[in-house]
Amino acid sequence: MLRIKVLLGLLIVAMIAAPALAEGLRVEERDGKYALADESGFLLTDYIYDFIQYDLSEPPFAVKRDGHCGFIDESGREVVPAVYDKTWSVFCEGVLPVRLGVKWGYVDDAGRLVVGPWFDDVNEFSEGLAAVEQDGKWGYIDHTGRFTVESTYDAADDYHNGYAAVESGDKWGLIDKSGVWVLEPQFDYPEFRVDGDGLISVIDPDTGESFRHFDISSGTAVEVRAVGSGIDLSDYMPFKGKKVAVLDEKPTLAKRVSDSNTLPRLDGATALFPVYSAFCQAVYPKDTRYTWLGDDETGQNALITCTKTNRAYERLIEGDADIIFVAQPSDEELAMAAEKGVEFDMIPFGKEAFVFIVNKDNPLEDITVDEIRGVYSGQITDWSQLGVQGVGPIVAYQRPKNSGSQTALEALMGDTPLAEAPQGVVAWDMGDIVDTVEYRNLPNAIGYSFRFFCTEMMGSEVKLLAVDGVQPTEANIRNGSYPITSTLYAIRLKGNDNPNVVALLDWIQSSQGMELVEKSGYTPWEE
Repeated sequence: MLRIKVLLGLLIVAMIAAPALAEGLRVEERDGKYALADESGFLLTDYIYDFIQYDLSEPPFAVKRDGHCGFIDESGREVVPAVYDKTWSVFCEGVLPVRLGVKWGYVDDAGRLVVGPWFDDVNEFSEGLAAVEQDGKWGYIDHTGRFTVESTYDAADDYHNGYAAVESGDKWGLIDKSGVWVLEPQFDYPEFRVDGDGLISVIDPDTGESFRHFDISSGTAVEVRAVGSGIDLSDYMPFKGKKVAVLDEKPTLAKRVSDSNTLPRLDGATALFPVYSAFCQAVYPKDTRYTWLGDDETGQNALITCTKTNRAYERLIEGDADIIFVAQPSDEELAMAAEKGVEFDMIPFGKEAFVFIVNKDNPLEDITVDEIRGVYSGQITDWSQLGVQGVGPIVAYQRPKNSGSQTALEALMGDTPLAEAPQGVVAWDMGDIVDTVEYRNLPNAIGYSFRFFCTEMMGSEVKLLAVDGVQPTEANIRNGSYPITSTLYAIRLKGNDNPNVVALLDWIQSSQGMELVEKSGYTPWEE
């Protein structure tokens, strides 16, 4: 639960197995002693250090001399004198924990001792406060060293989004910045995840799975059955997913795709992964595999990924994807493309209903477009204004800017400005919108999604509302009577004349491509 501290007194000198060159600096070694040098080898310090940190990318740099720890800057000057018995490895909020003798305090980045040393143990500062131990108990101090939360706890973690995990009587709970219990101590060494919207997940550190959830957006912790989760796409993985649509006959795209040119890299919205996975399975080599990308990965060598709408647009613009499968771009995404000097070539391949969902116990069955605009502009705030009595205030979920469904909502709103989402109800995954409306047991919630994602991919039991008296069925999407439909696009950058990109897009618009669109659960594009 507690953050693992990296102490210079425990660092392994063997890390400096070879000199490191970064930012024009390097570490030189002679007779077991180390010096800092510039790129040419000119010494910025004498050979006086037992240790200089290996990574020289960001000063100040940790050093150890005569058994004591300190820090030097890029010129070799000791900004924190090497007089401390131990230090942490990095500054946080402008200060660094240091130990002098048996007591800990803090120095600033000029090397001045600004707090202590008075404490038996310390954590780094987080959100203006640091957990410290004094006389066997933990509390929290501010940057002046004043206790803001008295030292009464057996252990304490850092603050995250205004809350900190603390131990009392062998049980863990959560306190706010004034020391008031938000969750009474009741857990055996868990981890807590607190998001910025007042939702708390209690996580088993052994499995990494969350097992209890609390909503504290009202100021009181209320346990909920779930907070929301992403969707498992394994059933839609090309070549191995059991739900991937299959053509009745062999693909007409000659020899599938040519090995003489680069295969198109595909990405797109979560809600459209089933259809472009089916395209991939139909015409790509069988050893093609889906690759998941983390936030810091570009996936340049991956042939098929699913990074969600906004990142898919970013990857297309940056040249890390060749074709993306998404709804219409937002104004910000169009501006981002213009700034990079590129244009979108948008090929429509299908249509999908943009749907509004409520808890299945909500008696509302139908809503008008004008009422939707009223709800999401903040003009309609109570269910009684929609003819539903006894439900109370409307909780209107929103998604982050530039997500596909948020862009669809903004398009629906037109010139009517969106109200700010109430705290605690911004859903970061489309799955969060579905899960939260259903599983947080909020009969007064309303959200939005796309029909197939909501009814098939999530398998949710939320209620899809009719809009202007028309149900969001496949037939009503096809005949145009459902009033809110989104066009689905396969988008490349203009000027990408890779023959495989051109051939694949042409084939997607063919009868076989439309067959896979329909079998995947969407409505094929018709002029």
